[in-house]
Amino acid sequence: MQEEIVEGLRKLGLTEYEAKAYATLVGMGEANAREVHELSGVPRTRIYDILRDLGSKGFVEFVQGSPTYYRAVEPDRVMEKLRDELVACIDRSTSELLSLNLEAHGSSPVWCVRSEWGINNRIRDFLSKVERELIVFCRSPDLLIEHKAEMKKVPGLRIKVDRKEKFVGLGFEVQEMKEGAERFFKDHIIDGTSNSIDGLMIADDRSSIVIGTMGGERLAVIIRLPVVAMLQKAVWESLV
Repeated sequence: MQEEIVEGLRKLGLTEYEAKAYATLVGMGEANAREVHELSGVPRTRIYDILRDLGSKGFVEFVQGSPTYYRAVEPDRVMEKLRDELVACIDRSTSELLSLNLEAHGSSPVWCVRSEWGINNRIRDFLSKVERELIVFCRSPDLLIEHKAEMKKVPGLRIKVDRKEKFVGLGFEVQEMKEGAERFFKDHIIDGTSNSIDGLMIADDRSSIVIGTMGGERLAVIIRLPVVAMLQKAVWESLV
């Protein structure tokens, strides 16, 4: 049995045994519990409970007899049902979360974000709140490519890069930092951990976001301290 199928079904809410039993029935058409057990690898002591649970979830139908025979509900019908349930759950959870009004205990001015999705989501949110000016230092063309649509809408955009030739053809007007300024952004090792910066964005002299890699892991650091943003901007201004 393909592991990808089982893993995909597990992500949709089935247990490993349920996924194996359902996939086996899809392939067989119909079978009794013994046959499903033998082909799926689900333990004999668990197979009846697993098939009963699949029936309760709408994945399996059965014909009572001796032995009882089972068949899988068509995958397209099952997936449509799961999709509808998932969308309804997302809508309900979103509404309930937005309605929460808990007592706040203040917010830290510095936050770290991991995972590509989390980083890209936070950058988009950061860019959407720029009101007057966005200044950017960038070493990675991919960063500008990924957020090109959002950055084109930002007021007062100014970009400085480490090497101008890397950014040709991207549709941005960029300035190259002066020789020697790379010392501010070069890769370095702290306590045995390698660190690098892909980009720095400063919005309205009040907040900034640094995107880079720490110990091989992608990381974004959001800083909402105007004094830090102003110091970062002073360094940025000195680059050319």
